[in-house]
Amino acid sequence: MTGVLNYHRGLQTSVANFLLGLIEQGKIRTIAELKSAYRTATVRTHPDAVGSNEHLGIFLRLNDDYLEAKAHLEDRFLSATAECVSATESPRMAFFRQLDVIETLEVPCAYHPDGHKPQIESARALARKAIGKWKPDWLELYTKADAELQTIKRSRPSGPYMKNALGLNLRPLMHNLIGYHLTGRDVYLKQASQNLSGIMHRLEQGGYLDLREFLSLLMADTNQGSAVLE
Repeated sequence: MTGVLNYHRGLQTSVANFLLGLIEQGKIRTIAELKSAYRTATVRTHPDAVGSNEHLGIFLRLNDDYLEAKAHLEDRFLSATAECVSATESPRMAFFRQLDVIETLEVPCAYHPDGHKPQIESARALARKAIGKWKPDWLELYTKADAELQTIKRSRPSGPYMKNALGLNLRPLMHNLIGYHLTGRDVYLKQASQNLSGIMHRLEQGGYLDLREFLSLLMADTNQGSAVLE
């Protein structure tokens, strides 16, 4: 499926949804084929897979294109009484996608995201909404854990090296968890496991018990596989 492998080129030359184009060309006929094309395009445009932020805008747009193409495919090939997957993305995927938006906006600002505050707060609200649908019993814990994470991010550097070591350790852990769910690549999960026990110990020492518990739940949830492969 050459068109999918060159997905980013198609988007750069046209404002149209490239996945819809593949459907119209007959190169995508089923939901399974659409999911496969979506996963391929996600890997091809994710900043870590590309090695730069060159296609970041395309990557962030890709999920909306997928949902539009999925809805079109269902309308075209499935009857009203047919049993089919909902055209809306799973709340699990939506949660990690919003975390990715937050990280993308925060990292360039080195934990001082005042310039993107409205967008970040909007993404955080959408993340809470998503987890409320995905895991309602986790919502309260996530809200508390997120508050603790924000406290860590706002902490002033201290110690002989003037570094917020806990915040700097949490950043790659969150990055790898998000990357695993958005791309399905096991390398992210392996990297997330590195130094995990040390981070958990630091969180316990610092009294960040809600964040510690929530991260433990997220790590355990990876046993269900990545969100993008659902």
